[in-house]
Amino acid sequence: MKIGILTYHCTTNYGATLQAYALLTAIKLQGWKDVEIINYQPLAMLRVFFIRPVQPINKKLQINTQLFVNLRKCLNMRRFVLDNLRLSQKKYYTKASLKKHCQHYDVVICGSDQIWRIDPIEGFGSEFFLDFVYKKTARQKISYAASFGDTDTLKNHQESIINLLKSFDTILVRDANSVKIVQKECKLPAVKVVDPTFLINYDAITVLPKLKEKYLLLYNQKYFTNLEEDFIKSIAKNKNLVIVSVGQVNKIANVNIVEADPKKWLGYFKFSTYIVTNTYHGTIFSIIFKKQFTVVLNENKSNKIGDLLKDYNLEDRICATQLKTPNFEHIVDIDYNKVEEKLQLAVAHSKNYLFAALKNRENLGNISEGS
Repeated sequence: MKIGILTYHCTTNYGATLQAYALLTAIKLQGWKDVEIINYQPLAMLRVFFIRPVQPINKKLQINTQLFVNLRKCLNMRRFVLDNLRLSQKKYYTKASLKKHCQHYDVVICGSDQIWRIDPIEGFGSEFFLDFVYKKTARQKISYAASFGDTDTLKNHQESIINLLKSFDTILVRDANSVKIVQKECKLPAVKVVDPTFLINYDAITVLPKLKEKYLLLYNQKYFTNLEEDFIKSIAKNKNLVIVSVGQVNKIANVNIVEADPKKWLGYFKFSTYIVTNTYHGTIFSIIFKKQFTVVLNENKSNKIGDLLKDYNLEDRICATQLKTPNFEHIVDIDYNKVEEKLQLAVAHSKNYLFAALKNRENLGNISEGS
């Protein structure tokens, strides 16, 4: 049985890269060896990937002073993908090429991340709803942990998306907002599952950092405010930790590691003493490695991060940006025995749904071959 996964993989985002790696690995570990990432690189995504070193600063387009460091990051991320993700031999740059040449899979899975987000300018990418896959006798469409992101209503895309999702055999999404959209707006069954990064162990690819000091790790996409920076510095001072930033430069960090590949990125998470993040996957890997952490939560991330923290009774890890005087004194250490109990159940539940869908397709194929 040949399985293809369509998701975001050509990117400098650690979470997006690792969720693709995790889904591929989880399926292979279950015994399905003929599985690969469909090497879809739309031009819009490539522009983001290669132009990332040139960033808007203070609303003016300027060359980032970290230009060469960021270029090394791009190369390191790409090397990780080529070395650790099995990609389809053929590259696809357009929806038309997918439709013409990508018809040789028994099962196609649209993987995790915000692949169903409706961008206010670009609309939605119908290819991530697998519109290029022709449903024939031995063909199955599955979504695993797909997300609409901060899209809260389908509006004028509703009819199109309903028709696209009707052709799915199994719809698995990663957050309550996406469940609501599929069930209420599309009137279709959907099950909430964990992000694929929760499905596997990372010991085999994690690289030990060279740092000797104990450190507080920063992983952020949007920059911290002055108030948030003061809060972070107070935690580091109280716990006698140096501040390390991974993925981008933070002015309050003692050490900035911009060009780390995913293996080193995992190492910085695993061996940290404390983590502060404002990202979804930063929160996930804080939980995976059982770290004490704080999430600086802004409104546009409340759907996915807030939903994730609620699942494991970790809402108290949020440092709300609207607080005027956030402080670390109210932070109580996480009891990971309670978290692990819930997480293990959620992971088992998620694996059962995914692997049952794949086994169902495999059984159908065996029946067809024997008839």
